[in-house]
Amino acid sequence: MPDAVPTKGQRSAAELKAAALRVIARQGYLAAKVAEITAEAGKSAGVFYRYFTDKEDLLRSVADDFTTTLRERIAETSGHAHTLDGADDIRRHVRVYWELCRDHHAEMTGIFEAALVSAEFAGYWERVRDRQVEIWTDHVAEARRLPAPDRETELTALAIVAMVERFCQIAVPVRGGGGSGGVARPGGRGAIGVDEDAAVEALTRLIARGVLVDGVDGEDGVD
Repeated sequence: MPDAVPTKGQRSAAELKAAALRVIARQGYLAAKVAEITAEAGKSAGVFYRYFTDKEDLLRSVADDFTTTLRERIAETSGHAHTLDGADDIRRHVRVYWELCRDHHAEMTGIFEAALVSAEFAGYWERVRDRQVEIWTDHVAEARRLPAPDRETELTALAIVAMVERFCQIAVPVRGGGGSGGVARPGGRGAIGVDEDAAVEALTRLIARGVLVDGVDGEDGVD
């Protein structure tokens, strides 16, 4: 069955969100203004307020879209039958998060900055992080061949998620304003010439050395 054709209203809302992400990618969320978003989209303020009550309402819609994408990527990477058996599995998880941060950096920047001043978005970010910690807790227990996760496993999982999250925020080269495109991160953050494969490998090595029972040497490709 062919996909439904978006209505004019849906297209306008999508164009405003895409414009907002370009503005956020250039200057951050907190500094972005509705007038800048509408100018970027080529829309009037009246059109903006037809679909969103304010900048926070637009970000809420962006966050909903990002949550859907995140769930889909997690499902692809860690399906019901998936276990963490070695460095290759760790590498796969790290690469998925790196690619999410690379391809959706404006969304993540917007939510993260909003979380600094809004309890609502702070709660949203905590729920995203908690889900990642939950996944890694199970995987660390599997890698250490424990019958069930213990407190140390949970803390290890939290440390892994926090490290990967912050590393990606700093080091991922920003290609676009939102899900696609190509603009620089505000203030030059992260502009340190990081090679994607090398960055993923560095994170993989650190995590593997901390969680794999049999070490990190061998056919998984981590020496």
